[in-house]
Amino acid sequence: MFRSLVLAAALVCVAVPTIAQPYREQDRREAPCLRQRNIYDYQVVPGNRSLVVTDLSRQRFRLNFMGRCYNLQHQFGLAFKSRGVGTLSCIERGDEVLMNDPVGPNQCIIQSVQLQTRDLDRADMEAMHDRQDRQDRRDERRRND
Repeated sequence: MFRSLVLAAALVCVAVPTIAQPYREQDRREAPCLRQRNIYDYQVVPGNRSLVVTDLSRQRFRLNFMGRCYNLQHQFGLAFKSRGVGTLSCIERGDEVLMNDPVGPNQCIIQSVQLQTRDLDRADMEAMHDRQDRQDRRDERRRND
């Protein structure tokens, strides 16, 4: 009995310093980790050079491609091909976004992964409005001709 009490007291003394450590927020210098297994949803960014991916914890990531990635807006499902081992590895530079295109399989190579911020959201909205304005002007010119 005495032995088990001493053992329990020793375990409590060892556990207290680890519990007392403050919660460490993610360091901004750390690379964001989007796990293939946790992908929940995606949204296409105007310009076909980026994709905003939401994971199961509702954290949003921006995948920037090395070039333009066509027909993303017409896809119902995308696949992610990672070089890492298993589905718990992070999506990183050089991994691929795969889609089934009527012409054949299409792939987009990822250049970088970053956290999606409000500033990036604002820039995306402005780009979308600018693109819509240009399209409206083209349509108006065609009607006038």
